[in-house]
Amino acid sequence: RANNIAKSISNCRSVTRIFLDESAAGDWTTADVDFQINIGYHEVISAVLEIFEQYYVIKSQFNSVADQQEYGTADSVPTDILKLERVEINYDPGTSGSTPSRALPVEMEEVTTNLASTVIGSTVTGSAAYYLYGQGSGSSGIKIGFIPIPDESGTNAISLWYVQAQSDLSDSNTTVNIPYADNYFSLICKFAAAELLRKGQQEEDVASKYMNEFEVGLLKMKQQLEDRVSDGNKRVVDTVHHDIDFSSFY
Repeated sequence: RANNIAKSISNCRSVTRIFLDESAAGDWTTADVDFQINIGYHEVISAVLEIFEQYYVIKSQFNSVADQQEYGTADSVPTDILKLERVEINYDPGTSGSTPSRALPVEMEEVTTNLASTVIGSTVTGSAAYYLYGQGSGSSGIKIGFIPIPDESGTNAISLWYVQAQSDLSDSNTTVNIPYADNYFSLICKFAAAELLRKGQQEEDVASKYMNEFEVGLLKMKQQLEDRVSDGNKRVVDTVHHDIDFSSFY
């Protein structure tokens, strides 16, 4: 992602002011510009997520604790989880050569016995399972629980692959984190300029033109980014492993 280093919030400010035909702060303060830049930034991020959310996937690990079912921010569970892609847990971290196994997602409503069960019920799933609730940070933040409950403590025994929510751009967080930022960062600027020009109804026609160019640019970006992995043929991935022999029946 080295290409992202080339574009920062400073670049976005400069290009936005070019669209506004204002080289220095006059009608719009830096705070005004930054506010609209970040709205546009997250609009572009949302469009990227529609095409390949794996671009923002990162891996995080934290320790399991014997007889502890649920884990939160105090246990180093990330607070910036947008979507969980995969969860693995090692139930035998003290055994040499042991490997983690995938935990499958379940809804709490699916658990017909008590959540604190120490065995995997056949009414839930045939493998380890996890459930997720809450959001944000603090004691009431994101919580992830496991069934069955780990009976051993293990260093980095739990692994999460998740889509990371992106932070606002600022002087301390300058990197525009989108694919091919050199090409697509100007979409952020057009969105910001359109919204700023609408402030006070200064240039509604120009604002509409910029917003239309932004929407068309998003569509073009998604078309160009759709085949990020173009090696081989497109295929359907079976993640449930059900019987796909349609000649058989029960």
